[in-house]
Amino acid sequence: MPRKPDINAAFVSAVQLSQKGYRYLHKDDFIRELRKSNWHFSQEEANQWIERNQADFCDKTPDCSENRYWILRNMGRMF
Repeated sequence: MPRKPDINAAFVSAVQLSQKGYRYLHKDDFIRELRKSNWHFSQEEANQWIERNQADFCDKTPDCSENRYWILRNMGRMF
């Protein structure tokens, strides 16, 4: 049975640290982690959840891909 706190845990586990020292994630990694907790978000739902609940992350997708690239803004934090 999926639980709401599992969404935040999936988000945190999808975030990675780049070699340059900033935190980032790809939406597909977030969806993969969600499925491990029995949450099945569509691509649009995952992007909307990140936009709504993670204000310190901004979209830096270099092309028009659906697999958005999110990076943590300066001194931001994950909820």
